[in-house]
Amino acid sequence: MMARERLKKLILEEINGILPRLIELSDWMAMHPELGSEEYEASRRLSEELERHGFKVERGILNMPTAFRASYSGVGPSPKIAFMAEYDALPEIGHGCGHNIIGTAAIGAGIALRRVLDEVSGTVFVYGTPAEEGRGPSAGAKRRMAEAGLFNDLDTAMMIHPTSGVTRVNEGFLAVTGITVEFRGRAAHAAAFPHLGVNALNAAVLMYMAVHANRQQLRRDANAVIHGVIKEGGVASNIIPDRAVLQFGVRSSDDSYIPELVEMVKNCARGAALATGCEVHIEVKPGLKSNVRNEPLERLLYRVFRELGEEVEPPEITARRIPMASTDFSDVTHVVPGIHSMVSIAPEGVALHTREFAEATMTERGHKAIEIGAKAMALAALELLLSPKLLKEVKEAHRRAIAKLS
Repeated sequence: MMARERLKKLILEEINGILPRLIELSDWMAMHPELGSEEYEASRRLSEELERHGFKVERGILNMPTAFRASYSGVGPSPKIAFMAEYDALPEIGHGCGHNIIGTAAIGAGIALRRVLDEVSGTVFVYGTPAEEGRGPSAGAKRRMAEAGLFNDLDTAMMIHPTSGVTRVNEGFLAVTGITVEFRGRAAHAAAFPHLGVNALNAAVLMYMAVHANRQQLRRDANAVIHGVIKEGGVASNIIPDRAVLQFGVRSSDDSYIPELVEMVKNCARGAALATGCEVHIEVKPGLKSNVRNEPLERLLYRVFRELGEEVEPPEITARRIPMASTDFSDVTHVVPGIHSMVSIAPEGVALHTREFAEATMTERGHKAIEIGAKAMALAALELLLSPKLLKEVKEAHRRAIAKLS
């Protein structure tokens, strides 16, 4: 017991010591936001900080220029624990999802856990995962990493995400798939020769309303959500539009329901094309999964957050919340036990993906979240390294949860 307490003290001291640097990095990213797949400077600064603390860093993994994998091994290679770093911003808003906090808390946890690995068997990884918001060629980086087998040898994976309201040890996430629909018609003068035109915008409007009409029939138990926009609908009001483009996202807490939702959207597009005489082209993008809960990990993080003095919602209460969003971290949880904690930086009602939330990342409360997030993940990881029984329980819970999905 004395050895465990000494190691915990080392972790806390390490994070306290590097906290000013973590805050500096986080605030720099907030003031210099980079969009998904273009986070060149954020990726460089985070990975170089890990190198300064003895990590081996591999950059550009899976041909994603801003992705990286950093590792540090202790007296033995196992267990293997990973922290996930995100660092992409939102267009026009900046870090309105707080990925500057996610990235710095992840490297903070990794550096702190490294401090004890000269005495404890294990390997710590920090994965730099770009474009979580789905922009550019590196979109869905964690999904791509999972599919490539990069997480197969891990024992567990963790990350924290800033939020408003109460801190939660885990979050429910929806599976999501993106659909792009393009209608092709024929241009004509809208007054003199409308009969010679084929109106692509009419097809887009019909499709949009057809999808809207189907929302009433969605399964309530599956937490289904369909959202979309008409991205292009013409260039001038006196020209029959010959091209219109829509983008939709379909989400559900039931992964098996996603194909049915996708087919419904596709049928709405086909029907609108038939009704207007347009051609239609439909692209369905690779989707993300819903997350797999791990109750032993939830209990562990709940205890650790409370020990750190953080007010935290009991995980059984969180489990009754309706899932509200999606993340590529969910794909990680289908491969390895994982947990995605939400750390409060703002009062209830401050919405994510807003400038107000971006500003909150640079407040005292935002800076505190970096500290709490890094300490919670590092201390939880230490418990898993020191307790084979607990780690076995975590992995068995994951095996049972995956078996239920098949």
